[in-house]
Amino acid sequence: MHEHYISLPENVYSHLLAVAETQGMTPADWIASQLPPNDDLQNPLTSSLSGLIGAINSQGEPPPSYEKTAFGEAVASKLAKQGIHRP
Repeated sequence: MHEHYISLPENVYSHLLAVAETQGMTPADWIASQLPPNDDLQNPLTSSLSGLIGAINSQGEPPPSYEKTAFGEAVASKLAKQGIHRP
């Protein structure tokens, strides 16, 4: 494995070292723990949508009734002004 070096101002390195030590880590391990997993870098959209696909079934029929709320009525009124009416 190749090693690489970075330059940090003394105050940044001191802060990094202090934070890493409180967590029982080296500065390099602490930096690595802050990075996203490699697979997130290769396919961020997939990881962002993980667990969400199929959460809403758009193929099913909507419930026949709805509960009226002040917010819902305000939205329906605004949409009605645009010519969009609820079924």
